[in-house]
Amino acid sequence: MTENNKEFNKDEFNRLKDSHKSALDRLFEKVKKLIYRMKEVSDENNLLKENIKELNNSITDLKLQSTKINSDSVVKDKEISDLKNMLLDSSKNVDILQDKENIKSRIKELISRIDVHLEEDGNTDDDA
Repeated sequence: MTENNKEFNKDEFNRLKDSHKSALDRLFEKVKKLIYRMKEVSDENNLLKENIKELNNSITDLKLQSTKINSDSVVKDKEISDLKNMLLDSSKNVDILQDKENIKSRIKELISRIDVHLEEDGNTDDDA
């Protein structure tokens, strides 16, 4: 080999070596960016998982509240139904009391009419 060939090979080798080093540096930089991005995504995923747990806990709490409210509603509906029945019963009792009062009044009226008739009959018997 000639001196020029050796020099050319050495220069070519150095150029290839620099090119290779530059390509490796770019590759390492991309890998670093990729690792950084993966760490960011992992942190974001962890935050999202925590948020999901908190939301699931909130959903559970809301379901418990809903169940309690529904249970309270059933109790209140029963109370309302009982009160309606009491009202109906009391109105029946009022009607019965009114009927009794009407009957008493009617009986008193009939007794007084009978008394008047008896007095009239007693007076006509005395005159005869």
